[in-house]
Amino acid sequence: MSEKRAALLELIDKIEHMGQFQDRIDFPATIGQIWEVFLDDVRSLIEIEVCAFFVVDDDSHEFILEYVYPDDRKKTCQKEVDYQIECGIFSWIINRRQPALIPALAFEDGKSIVMLPLSTIKRTLGVVMVKTPIKESFITQENMKLLTMLAKQYSLVLENTLLYERLKRKHKSLEKANGEIRLLSRKDSLTGCYNRGYLNEHLQHEIKRASRYHHPLSIALCDIDHFKQVNDTFGHLCGDMVLTEFVQRILSLIRSDMDWLARYGGEEFLLVLPETHYKNASRLAERLREEISKKEFSWEGEKVSITASFGVTGIDRGANPENFSVEDLIAMSDQYLYQAKNSGRDKVIGGPFTP
Repeated sequence: MSEKRAALLELIDKIEHMGQFQDRIDFPATIGQIWEVFLDDVRSLIEIEVCAFFVVDDDSHEFILEYVYPDDRKKTCQKEVDYQIECGIFSWIINRRQPALIPALAFEDGKSIVMLPLSTIKRTLGVVMVKTPIKESFITQENMKLLTMLAKQYSLVLENTLLYERLKRKHKSLEKANGEIRLLSRKDSLTGCYNRGYLNEHLQHEIKRASRYHHPLSIALCDIDHFKQVNDTFGHLCGDMVLTEFVQRILSLIRSDMDWLARYGGEEFLLVLPETHYKNASRLAERLREEISKKEFSWEGEKVSITASFGVTGIDRGANPENFSVEDLIAMSDQYLYQAKNSGRDKVIGGPFTP
């Protein structure tokens, strides 16, 4: 009587343990973490030689081998399921939605395996295949019921995890799409550099940051010389090509992680150079001017050459942004650009910013 009572108490403990499966999972958990807990519980119920988890792929709806214990039995497990599918037993188990004890077809010793369908009311999630050294006649009804209970608990946790992962992927995709939309809204549709809206917003941030950390900041307003002649001679499509190539040329010669370029209007562009003294900015502008003047564009068999003029200015360390505005800084750069234009074009003229 005491042995029966002990066995009953042990069974009750196992049932309670299976019912607390979800409590042993720290949500949100990965599928791999859930699998490890599940595998430990299977070991506590039945002796296993091989255990494999096949999950249903959302796109192909096929059963994909996700985890195998031990790792070196992957090929055999995949072959076993392929054989069971060919024989029609696998689909019978999935549709029946109940664990089944069936003969092994791929394993060398031909022992039995237990198939545990993982499903909820809404969907089939996968299947767990357990190969045990215990002979079929010694696998009790009690074992099967406990495995059934464990499979149901595993299915519920797995469904919640898969749903969470799916929502997280959708959220990331949505965030990425929104980020791309925001970026596109700040980019010039023709040249790919930033637009006037981005310039108005972010130049103010650059000024405040330079002031806060006592760093210099320079800007260079550049204008393509006689750009109207390009449009009049070769057409507006050629003009668009020149603008795009002009921007790519500048972007290739500046620091991609710090400097940035915005289209100010028409063929005018503003180059923003954080942590750069105006004298160094003038040297960079001179290099850009030389590279642009050497660059020839090909359009329908014709060679197109351009030059550009630059007006450079900058604030020194510790400049107080309350004493001037973004417009003031750009206006001074524009004054230097005007001087470059009036002195023959294809020139760089600059100087310090004076509020």
